[in-house]
Amino acid sequence: MYNFSKSLSAVFVLIPGLFIFSNILPAQPNFTIPRSSPHASVSQTIGITEINIDFHRPGVKGRTIWGGLQKYGEVWRAGANENTTISFSHDVKIEGKDLAAGKYGLHMIPGKNDWTVIF
Repeated sequence: MYNFSKSLSAVFVLIPGLFIFSNILPAQPNFTIPRSSPHASVSQTIGITEINIDFHRPGVKGRTIWGGLQKYGEVWRAGANENTTISFSHDVKIEGKDLAAGKYGLHMIPGKNDWTVIF
């Protein structure tokens, strides 16, 4: 004949132990899944000015971006996931216009033949 009382007492000892160990051991590994539009940055010194661009590369995934997903002639917040930023360590001139040292959001208006860049 099977003795249920010994089996039940073993279960009552085992179950609390499982809860204790489940709190000690992680439920899953701690890792970050890559985003479909990965982050990148590039820096270059030109003369005495350091220029940094921080952006997320859009995952095209077979889509038509310019003239498709992003219409020509409309302002585009450059970059995927977040706004692209550009910083200058010193004052610069762009197309003959002064731009003070600092960090700027980068927007653009794409066209079929030319683009407008907005700081």
